[in-house]
Formats: sequence, C-alpha cells, structure tokens
Amino acid sequence: MKKLLLLLLASPVAAIAQPNIDSWIMNLNGKLGSYWDQTATSGPPNYVFTVSPDSADVLKMCYNSDTIWVRAQGLTDNMGKYFNPGSCLAQNYVYRFPRNPAPATGTHTISPKVGAIGALLNGIPVYGLTNAKSWNGTDNIPAPGGLGIWNVEVGMSEGFVLDTAFGAHPQQAGAYHTHTTPFRFYRHALAGKHSPLVGFAFDGYPIYGPNGYVNATDSTSGVTRMKSGYSLRSITQRHTLPDGTALTTAQYGPDVSTTYPIGFYCEDYEWLAANGGDLDQYNGRFCVTPEYPAGTYAYFVTTDAAGNAAFPYYLGIYYYGVPDAANLVPVPNISIPSGATSCLLPVTNGVQNVLAAGNQFAIYPNPASDHITLTTTPGVFTHVAIYDQLGAVKLQAVLSGPNTDLGTQLSTGIYFVKCFNNNNGASETKKLVIQ
Repeated sequence: MKKLLLLLLASPVAAIAQPNIDSWIMNLNGKLGSYWDQTATSGPPNYVFTVSPDSADVLKMCYNSDTIWVRAQGLTDNMGKYFNPGSCLAQNYVYRFPRNPAPATGTHTISPKVGAIGALLNGIPVYGLTNAKSWNGTDNIPAPGGLGIWNVEVGMSEGFVLDTAFGAHPQQAGAYHTHTTPFRFYRHALAGKHSPLVGFAFDGYPIYGPNGYVNATDSTSGVTRMKSGYSLRSITQRHTLPDGTALTTAQYGPDVSTTYPIGFYCEDYEWLAANGGDLDQYNGRFCVTPEYPAGTYAYFVTTDAAGNAAFPYYLGIYYYGVPDAANLVPVPNISIPSGATSCLLPVTNGVQNVLAAGNQFAIYPNPASDHITLTTTPGVFTHVAIYDQLGAVKLQAVLSGPNTDLGTQLSTGIYFVKCFNNNNGASETKKLVIQ
C-alpha cells in the first residue's frame, strides 16, 4: 500500500465534522447501477451481468437544521450474485432521517420486522428480521394472512439466497435490499482497525461494521468483534414470547421440531445481559468511533467468530432512538421540500457536470509514490473525491478552506481525483498515477 498525502491548501480538517451529511456515497461521475441478473427459474442459477439504465448510489442529499433527506434508486455497481431469480430495478426512494438523533424515552418503537429499517451509505435499504411470513395456526404465510406473532427469521429462511456483496437480493418488484451484512463495505478493512460506517438507521443513529473498540470510549484500547447479547431460547414449545408474555392457544406457534427447528422464528431469540455481549438489546452501544470522536450511540453489524452474519444483523427488535415515522409506513411518500434545504447535487445519469472555469486545481508530482500535493483555487470547490478505474470511491472529503491535510493509503494504480462544488455543480477531474 502506498501512503498518499494531499495538501489541499485550505484550513485543517482532521475528521468529517458531520458524518450524517458527509458520509453518503454520492454519484459523482454518472455511474450506472449494475447487477448479476439471475434468469434461471429452476436448476442451477444462470447469471447475466446487466447494466441498468438508472443511476447508482445516492442521487441527492439535502438537509436543514433538523432533518436529512436522501434520494436513491436502491442501486449500486456490480451488485452480487443472489440465488433467487429476478432483476434489480430502480425504486426512486426518498429517505428521511433526524439530523440530531435522540434516545427514546418510555416505550421504544419496534424496528419493523418487514420492510426497511434504515439505509446503507449507497442508498440500498436495510430490511428487517423476517421474510414477511408468519405462523397462522397451520402454516407460515405472507402478511396479512399470518398472525404476526411467530415471524419466520430471514437468515434461516433466506440466508442461502443472499449475495456476498451486501447480504442482499431483490424482491418480486425488483427492490434490491440487504437483510444480513454488507460484506463489501468492510471486507477489505485494515486488520486491527475500527470497522467503517456502513449506513444509518431511521432514528438517525449510525450503523457500523462488526468491529469496534475494546473499551467503548477509548479509541486506543484496540479493536474487537462486537458480540450480540442475543441467543436462542431454551424452549421446546412456542407458548410464550421472549419477554415472558403467555399466549393463548390460538396464538401458539408450532412445537420445536426438525421441521420448525429452534431459530426458525425471530421470537426464538432473546437478549440476555448474562450472555455478556458487547451490545445492548437494540444491538448498539454508546461509544467513540473514527467519525464521532466525542462519542455517539451506534449500531453494529453482528457476525459470528467465522465472519458469518449473525442475528440480529443490523438492529435489535426495537430502535434505540426515535425513528422518523414517515419511513415506516408500508408505502412511504416522502418528498424533499424545495427552497428550505441545502443540497449536495451530484452527477446523475444523463446530466452533465457544470465545468469550472479554467484549470482550478493541480496535483504534483504525478506519477507519485508516497506523497502528492493538491492545490486548488480557494472558494471554487467544496469537496474532493478519489476514484479507482472501476468508479469506486476510495476517498471523499469536504474542503473547508485553503489549508487541509488529508491522509489515506492507495495501492499502485491509476486513479481519478475530482474536485467539485456541491452548490453549483462545478467540477474538474484529473488522472493520478500511484507507482
């Protein structure tokens, strides 16, 4: 790995100051969604690599003093090979998040077992814990036919069809969504480092990959896998819920058996302090992170010791904070208000950049080995991003003035450095060679 230091002749910025605004993966170069269409309806899967006519990643992000809006098609590039038949189609999502999340007081809102509970940084929705089927007394059937008491757990029922990119697949309407763990976001993270930020829950709190600091409030304490406090219940009959609620005969689930093994239903799990997990019943904790050095509540993706996805995956049964309820209805109808927000307007399919006047930044030396300097005309650009040849973002940051030092590591290869202005769309891109 080569060390790359950019001297941006702007005022210092040691870390992203507003992670819930600056961390979204914006479509800055007109990148299209692409996926492996699974066309076989029986027998072995048949994959056809397909480029969507619709744009990938986040297409617009707007905010005011208390709310953040994110618009995306629910697509990214090179989505993984899922087993079930189907295509990944644009969905035109608009999510809404509280900009200043707050812990819930009193009763916490249930994290929906069906449908979206948050979004990854690329705009792909994070779905809940069930495959939308529940026991109706004789069988497991889709809502609204099931009773919604014993809900089929998605990892056991659908885990084998999910891809190894985002633990995701499309449903019947082509809506690609993640159920378990976004492997691509943290698979190549440096050993011994805190996992990267992967998304946000609808209560506004961040979601991280599986590794956090050993001591929640000490960034020098080393890194460990965050262990869930959830475990399988010791039951042979499904007559009570995890909180001890006794059910009527009509509400009983099927007895534990080879057909309905323990773990078949979400309600087969319970959170116990005695399990000694790192995370609370919401699947998070208050801690410091690289993006929040002063501390925040954060959810963590849960995996087992082998790195496989583990219940409850993203969130527990309830949100820790107060979610924006507009996201939780069966068919959200959220729009971005005009004239009341600041917006980051990236390039989208069919829309060209507004070119900056003249040659507004330079990088040298180029080719480089372990150090480069980037100079930019003050006031022209607001952001910088570095892409590899496949269009994947390797670094993006806010420019806040004429003297900022940013450090990262890049492998030998060809990259593209793009400076752009999120207010007027002005941009300029240059090739960078790392030897």
